[in-house]
Amino acid sequence: MLSGVNRIRRHKLLMLMCLAIVAMASACKTERIVPVVDESVKSLNGTWAIVSATQNGRELTKVTGIMDELSQFRITFTDDKYTIQNPVPFIVSGNGAYKFNDPQYPFDITFTADTASAPQKSTFLFPVVQGERRFTLTFSPGCDKNVYKYTLKKVNP
Repeated sequence: MLSGVNRIRRHKLLMLMCLAIVAMASACKTERIVPVVDESVKSLNGTWAIVSATQNGRELTKVTGIMDELSQFRITFTDDKYTIQNPVPFIVSGNGAYKFNDPQYPFDITFTADTASAPQKSTFLFPVVQGERRFTLTFSPGCDKNVYKYTLKKVNP
């Protein structure tokens, strides 16, 4: 009878060990929860004006007369085209087409002027500042030693 009790204890111990192994194996599984977020396609449609500018890191908004000229610049985007009014030193010199490297998560924008032989690429930032959408371009319009950074804000219609 003592051997029967030992057998039952061994059986119980074996069952507990099996349950512990199963519990540990299932506890190691990690479940990946991936949020479903549909990022909207970025749209520049509308007319934009320069609100701040730097040249080689020098703030141009504080230079007398320069910001007055820059603030007159307008670029209007319609679908995949753009038009420029009141030109200033810019990545392109005429009207044309543009495209993002990725429509939902753009980091670059490429401008191709109607009269240009090659497209021009700029970094692209699209932040919201004080509740208003802006975008920032960094480019060299000719000489690599001149780096401009323009931040533009949509003009109210």
